[in-house]
Amino acid sequence: MRVWKLRNDWDVLRPGVYRQMLSFDENIMLMIVKIHPGACVPKHSHSNLQTGVVIKGKLLFRTDRGEMEISEGWSYYIEPNENHEVYNTTDREAVALDIFMPKRDDYTPYTRPPDVSL
Repeated sequence: MRVWKLRNDWDVLRPGVYRQMLSFDENIMLMIVKIHPGACVPKHSHSNLQTGVVIKGKLLFRTDRGEMEISEGWSYYIEPNENHEVYNTTDREAVALDIFMPKRDDYTPYTRPPDVSL
């Protein structure tokens, strides 16, 4: 078993968007992301399945099929290669937990060793 602790240091993904990589292996990757009011993750796609849950605040998700505001406690599923973008249109910070399957190779440089291993 390997264990990662959430820390106070965050990587800047883009202005107003911060991430922290947590547990991962070749098959899966866990990331927590903070999005400040007015910030966005612009339209993109990747070959990885992405699923997650909004754990604080609200986020507006847009895909080629439409848009939906998702609030705290709701989860989402983004298919591989699906165009998507995310906005925080509120005046409060939003936090989401993202899971990628398989792991995103472009995010691997931002990972860190586990804090504890058994």
